Amino acid sequence: MSESFVEPQDVLIAELKERVRQAERQRQPLAPVPASVLAVHRYLVGSDFEGETGEDPGEEQNVFDVVVTDGLHKIKCLLSPKLNHLVHRNELCAGCQVTLHDLTLRYNEGDVRGDSFIIIKDVKFRTGSFSSDDPGAIPHWSNALPPETDHHPLTGRWGHYLPLWNNEDPCGEQWEQQEGEEDENNDPYADLDRMELNKLASKYKTMSRPYPVVVGRVLARARVHYYGKPGRDKKKWTYQGYIELGDSSGTASMVLWGSTVPALYKKLEVGAVVKVENYTVRHSFALRSRPDLHNNQLPCLNIELNINSRKPAAVVTVVPSNQVDPAWDLPDVKYKFVRGVELATTEDQAIVDVVGLSTFVGRWERLRRPTCPQFWQSRWVHVMDQTSTKPVVLQLFATSQPGIHDNITAGHIVVATHMRVMQSTVGREKKKFVYLTTTRESQVYTTGFHGSHGYRTEQALHDLADWLQSGKARQCALSAVIGGCYGYPPLPPTLEEYKAGLGQEKDVKVTPLHHLPAELSSLHYCEGKRVVVQGTIAMVTYRPHPLEDREQQQNNRQERQNNRGQLQNDREQLQNSRELLQNEREGLQNDRTVQNGLQAASTSSKPVPSTSHDLSSSDEDIFSPVSTRLRSRSQERSPVMEGGPVTRARSKDMDFEWQPVSLLKRRGRKDMRKAVRVFEDPESEDTGPKRKVKRRQRRPARGPTDGRGGPPGQQESAGGLSEEMNIDIELEPLREETDQTMTVNVTQLPPALPRLTTGRLHPLTTPRVWQPRHSDLAREALRLQPSELRPARQDNSKVEDMPVPNEESYYIITLLGLNNDVAVDMLFFPVRHGAHRTAYSHDHDGSFLAMLENGGVAKDTEVTDLGLPAPEEVLDVRLVCVLDCFSHGGDNVELVLNRAYRVR
Repeated sequence: MSESFVEPQDVLIAELKERVRQAERQRQPLAPVPASVLAVHRYLVGSDFEGETGEDPGEEQNVFDVVVTDGLHKIKCLLSPKLNHLVHRNELCAGCQVTLHDLTLRYNEGDVRGDSFIIIKDVKFRTGSFSSDDPGAIPHWSNALPPETDHHPLTGRWGHYLPLWNNEDPCGEQWEQQEGEEDENNDPYADLDRMELNKLASKYKTMSRPYPVVVGRVLARARVHYYGKPGRDKKKWTYQGYIELGDSSGTASMVLWGSTVPALYKKLEVGAVVKVENYTVRHSFALRSRPDLHNNQLPCLNIELNINSRKPAAVVTVVPSNQVDPAWDLPDVKYKFVRGVELATTEDQAIVDVVGLSTFVGRWERLRRPTCPQFWQSRWVHVMDQTSTKPVVLQLFATSQPGIHDNITAGHIVVATHMRVMQSTVGREKKKFVYLTTTRESQVYTTGFHGSHGYRTEQALHDLADWLQSGKARQCALSAVIGGCYGYPPLPPTLEEYKAGLGQEKDVKVTPLHHLPAELSSLHYCEGKRVVVQGTIAMVTYRPHPLEDREQQQNNRQERQNNRGQLQNDREQLQNSRELLQNEREGLQNDRTVQNGLQAASTSSKPVPSTSHDLSSSDEDIFSPVSTRLRSRSQERSPVMEGGPVTRARSKDMDFEWQPVSLLKRRGRKDMRKAVRVFEDPESEDTGPKRKVKRRQRRPARGPTDGRGGPPGQQESAGGLSEEMNIDIELEPLREETDQTMTVNVTQLPPALPRLTTGRLHPLTTPRVWQPRHSDLAREALRLQPSELRPARQDNSKVEDMPVPNEESYYIITLLGLNNDVAVDMLFFPVRHGAHRTAYSHDHDGSFLAMLENGGVAKDTEVTDLGLPAPEEVLDVRLVCVLDCFSHGGDNVELVLNRAYRVR
């Protein structure tokens, strides 16, 4: 029965299994059960999944176990493979509120223990989210079976779960286990009978087992390799980990297999000294490439030391640093740090290391692998050092260090080792764009995770530490940003060059515009995809800044309402001061009349100096603090306002910069905002969210006030506020009060035409300015959705609270298909000169179409000077558009126009 006929019942999780069992025996449907999701675990389909569950997996390769709770107890259930798309789109995730439908109880009849589990065949979502200060403290229901309480899958023979969004990261409590105990002897490694690697390589075929002990230093560590396949769960642990081991005689590979990977991988960090016993040796795999260790004096030996959990069970022990014998003569880890100024001249494909201050940290993006339905996971990071004004661009893939990657944010020191130099030439001009990308052996470290690694003694680290004490480094940190759409290297400016960049074997695959919805609906959570479409521009909307949401606007309105009460008191004080001032004037006028009568003979030939202006200036300053602020601000602005009203285009030539976000934070701007509000009509209060502030017409600005008065209508008067109302309100960019959106219609769209709209912008579609007080918020915002619910943060700050960079403008361009049957809205963020994003070129004529082809504004053009194109400029111009699609989860898909090429 549907939910419309059966109301949800508050069934306790502790009674859920029994309720499902009774409903199945009585052949009656179970009422929907409200619950909250604590965790979502992923693993591969087992060899007998359909027999164990009665569910046909179809083409699905992944299975999900879902832990749900009622706040008192929790239980682990199996999600039907038919609902996998809810996890792929991150709709069913930790913390969401759901109503469980169509539950069945399934017994494993092939197991003598007869364990049972619940299968969720249908689920509906409720509004709101679930949070807890300690989710791990919620207990399992009292009669929970071992498969429900252990960190193991409910079905199949796998011994572990996989990370939710990739295959490279460690996942689960098994990775935290420590194998064996430390020897309590004072010096267990004294007089150790060991064999050097080069002797082992030459004699291992004739030696008897077990082989002698080997002692070496970890010179490199590759990311974890998962080789599991759906339906092949004979082996519980299908992991492999490569470690490059070195001693004074050479280097060799040590390979971890199976369950030894989660047991040893985290302990075998780069630089650690290990003792290896009971291993096996074989010739190294011929097709495997070896890492560049920068130890050219050490020979690379063609053997592999295999570490297994049984037959034989190898023993690997980490030697404490204070017990390393100098007689072992172990090699040190060598680094090759490259400075920012040296990167342009570094050889392509070279392996280098880099260190710097992070000035941009992008969001994670998942890229679908071409040969299997799995994903790579990558992000872009910028680091700066003291040698260059341009950042070093890093493309970081997952390196089996999820804890470190989750803590990378702007304003921190980032070290990346074993990075490959990528030199990309774009366009017919052969412009070179250089960046570094991770290799299999790359390791990444950030503030809080540097520990005692060997690179701490490198000169590059000391030079960077000295630079970090300078004001320039502080300026770089405070101007750092996170998130936002980002792509590198930039695309070329013409369609012909774009085709050439794809290679001779590839052609531009153009997606018909009416097929675009199907492409977008197939995107998984945080999946990025590049799509090419074509059409003509029907509408262009320009928004100088991302609009605030209704809630933020309401908060700002409430704040302004509170300020108006204080300003009303200022008005009353100002009125009282004016009445007192008028009385003073009347008294002074009487005194002046008497004095003029007594001294008429002596003063008849001389004009009587008027003191009204001087008294107005001095006495009003005494009685009216509001007028004092008004006069001081008008005197500051009057010398530069002689040429006319201040606009955004002219403000850059003045003694201050037009900065819509930071302007309010400058000294004195709070007083200025209060002064502007004095001139608001008290009857123009907020009447609802649809109210719009009606902006005043621009008036000629006042000239200098030197006590002689100005042109008519510009002199100050104490008789009222009318002459003071010409303070230019355009100086105050109150975004919550004024809607600066501008639209031009190029082609009239039929009302019934299907149209994909952008909707509300996701907070990380636009970059956010990093601030030290938002470090924890920035880390959380940049992480992917966790598999398990994490403790709730103590503060209620949101990503929307982080400011947007100054002058971050964007367009919404409506593209009409060539067949006039569908339209789509695309976001376009023009790259300004000096921004963290990169355009191909800023050397163009500044037209709207040239900006779309190059990706950025023209040289010497501020984003604040942008506007709408003339309709005739873009009318009936056929464009081939390169779209960068990105899914934020659910139906929230981001369409960003990367380039728009004219078809000539």
